[in-house]
Amino acid sequence: MKQESRVALIELLFLALYLDNHLSLAEDGVLSEAMDSIGWESGQPREICFLTAFSKVRALDGDAVALNDFLEQRAEIIAESGHQSMALTWLTKVLGADGITPGEERFLKKLEKRWFS
Repeated sequence: MKQESRVALIELLFLALYLDNHLSLAEDGVLSEAMDSIGWESGQPREICFLTAFSKVRALDGDAVALNDFLEQRAEIIAESGHQSMALTWLTKVLGADGITPGEERFLKKLEKRWFS
């Protein structure tokens, strides 16, 4: 997986955490597993990417157009790398850790349709 794809997946994972306005310890544990699984290949510490990703996701709050653009751009980056299945698997695992809400289900279905239709 290319570094750009890793960053895009991290951003989508953080976006997914905000979908139900509830961050749980269960999600946090699976998110840590995902981060370990996808690795990191940058001279910049991964934690800086995390802070930047959370900042980007928070800035999307209440702006449906910006949110959709953000989602589409990250989905495209992951599709170009051919890692759609892995991304969808981790997104599903993280969101499923504390039960998938209807909004989270729509999020996953949108990505699934985008990547596999």
